[in-house]
Amino acid sequence: MNPFFVVCTCVVTCASAFAAVGAANADVFTLEGPVKTNAFKQADFKWAVHLRHDYSKTYVTKLFLAMAEYDREYRGKLKNRDNGKQKVYMNCEKAFEVVKGMDALTLGMPKIVYLVGWQYNGHDSKYPALFEGCSGIARKCDTDPLDSIRWLMREAKKYHTDVSLHINLQDAYTDSPLFDEYLKRDVLAKDKDGNLIHGMWAYAVSYAAEWKAGLTQKRIDKLCDLLPIRDAGTIHIDAFHNVMPLPVFHPDGKVTPKFVTTISPWHGYTQEDEMEAKREIVKYFDSKGIDVTPENSYNDVGGGHEGYFPLYWHYKKRNYALTLSAQQACGGNCAIKAFGDNVNGEALFRNNPDLAKAFDIFKREFCETTLICQYLNTFGRQALIEGKDGSIGVFEKGVRTMWKGGRLSVAKDGEILSDGSDMLIPALWLGDGALVAYSEKGCRDRKWKVPSDVKLSDKAKGWTVTSKGREAFNKFKIEGNSVTITLAPNEMVLIQRADKGAEPR
Repeated sequence: MNPFFVVCTCVVTCASAFAAVGAANADVFTLEGPVKTNAFKQADFKWAVHLRHDYSKTYVTKLFLAMAEYDREYRGKLKNRDNGKQKVYMNCEKAFEVVKGMDALTLGMPKIVYLVGWQYNGHDSKYPALFEGCSGIARKCDTDPLDSIRWLMREAKKYHTDVSLHINLQDAYTDSPLFDEYLKRDVLAKDKDGNLIHGMWAYAVSYAAEWKAGLTQKRIDKLCDLLPIRDAGTIHIDAFHNVMPLPVFHPDGKVTPKFVTTISPWHGYTQEDEMEAKREIVKYFDSKGIDVTPENSYNDVGGGHEGYFPLYWHYKKRNYALTLSAQQACGGNCAIKAFGDNVNGEALFRNNPDLAKAFDIFKREFCETTLICQYLNTFGRQALIEGKDGSIGVFEKGVRTMWKGGRLSVAKDGEILSDGSDMLIPALWLGDGALVAYSEKGCRDRKWKVPSDVKLSDKAKGWTVTSKGREAFNKFKIEGNSVTITLAPNEMVLIQRADKGAEPR
């Protein structure tokens, strides 16, 4: 059996489940009734690429800039081209304000931002071409939208943020500058009779046919010449499918995908041939100093243990989380909530154009997800214990989590660090003398024990954290290894050791 898929499972009572993995402080969290224990088993693993970022310690998000509009979209008709119109959600200047606000709220945590809808008329416009910027996202002072993107990529680095692109390598629209060439070079997906196949969203490119023709390399080379992707060291590939999603039309007008394993029967390439071409694409980006992250863990090639992708926007394969460390694979929307999750900045800022409101939501969601996940990622996983009312994550060095009722609680050495809405979490990217306190509804004189991996002192200083910066905060006191603090609703506070000159970044 492939060791990647070996997970030790047993069904026992809750107390003996902890004993089965040798967990200390077993009774800090409990579940009702019988539980199933899945012991972590490290898969054989070796990187096939050379990473530029530690994604387990980086906040990764997308920002949605613009969307191309279509006259013929679904409801029995498919979109083959856009109608020349666009809906702009934010231009590069507003995206920069988001970057600055996120940096303030994340306390300088390393960040990666992928721009969605940066090209032509916006998201899903003119693929497979990748060579013009969307006019609606440009600054007023720039005639070429790509100049605005270059400016954003450059300025964001001052705020601990690498900005790169969200691209698509499979879709092909009839109004693309490359469509006729790709049709002539015979790299578009066709059925066994030689007819073009219309996928769920557009016509499709065969990875294997395009790679063999040298056109993939040409696309990547030109994109890297246009924008400083190498400086960002990362890129995100949307819909990097191993299969062909075909549309299925329903009487109620809905359209759902049906996945077939052969992308282009006409060309005779197998699914493994297409995946091998994907490997070559990722290695080609790697040769240029660029990591690749895909949309979904189901877009992988050969399995996560092959070491091509360090992060998935949708981290849906629970076997990965049970057999790979966070340093080997991580991502948002994780299938195992007890191992932590990530705030989805793309949806948040798209749905909340008022930045003041958006940042208030971001602050809460960051503290309840990414802040905790970044801390958990520093500890090896030992087991996942699942019951009918929730799940418990067992980590090294006495760290435990419990996912129950849509909330994630955290403990270390038997002491609670988060109860789901109130928390005191180490900010390890600031060193060993920093903690973040947060309360969703507010708290008065809440007492916390400082975890052993934080070296605090009674000379520590405090700051209220907002998207605009920090202000002095003194509604806390330190006594020995405990912190007592009072917080207003949705208040976030940094407490940091000051006796060695430590100041907030």
